[in-house]
Amino acid sequence: MQSPADNVSKQDSEHVDFVAAITHELKTSLTAIIASAELITDELHVTEGSVQWRLLQSIIRNAHRMNDRVTSLSDMPRQQLQDFKFHPEPVDITEVIHNVGERIHPRIQSRRQSLTLDLPDSLPLVRADPGHLEQILLTLIANASKFSPEEGSIKVSVWQDDRTNLVTQISDTCGGIPPEEEERVFQAHYQIQKSNGKGGLGLTIARFLVELHGGKIWLVGQTGPGCSFFFSLPIARSVN
Repeated sequence: MQSPADNVSKQDSEHVDFVAAITHELKTSLTAIIASAELITDELHVTEGSVQWRLLQSIIRNAHRMNDRVTSLSDMPRQQLQDFKFHPEPVDITEVIHNVGERIHPRIQSRRQSLTLDLPDSLPLVRADPGHLEQILLTLIANASKFSPEEGSIKVSVWQDDRTNLVTQISDTCGGIPPEEEERVFQAHYQIQKSNGKGGLGLTIARFLVELHGGKIWLVGQTGPGCSFFFSLPIARSVN
């Protein structure tokens, strides 16, 4: 049987792994920015002191400064990571989905897309941190909108899978994802090459948050149009 100390240690390790993934992703991007700015300076033979030279130097200087800060974050002591806030409670997922739908409606409307919510009249509460649950949904719905074509459609469905879990499905009309790439889309440094660029940091964060709740997240893609993200969350147990 695991002791409370074991659970705390496991959660701290998850936080360390999460921070390591984020910082690695940021440092990779910053390195590319610095290298590109330096290459532009050399290739265009920008005159020292000119407006263009000062702008490029500002980009390089600030990118180096940000890189130093990211390095400091990656070296952060494990104890400081305990400040991560996670407070699960009984939550009405239907209400959270409606709130997220309202927030993302302007983006959906601007692309002339449709968002359909297929929600039962009654669902049990889930055990979740309300803010983190909203972030999971916002990430997945925004991702669906981003990679679906204009006038495409997005659908959010929820159902009770068994006595212990609710499952949420976010379907879209993107260009499709090859089956062999379904698991890799959740890797922080991975971008799908054969379809439309899905993958990366947003989905990595979503997976981290779902698993932190004790749930699972997965993708069912296909070579043709459309794919679906699913995630499960534990049902809140009633207290007698």
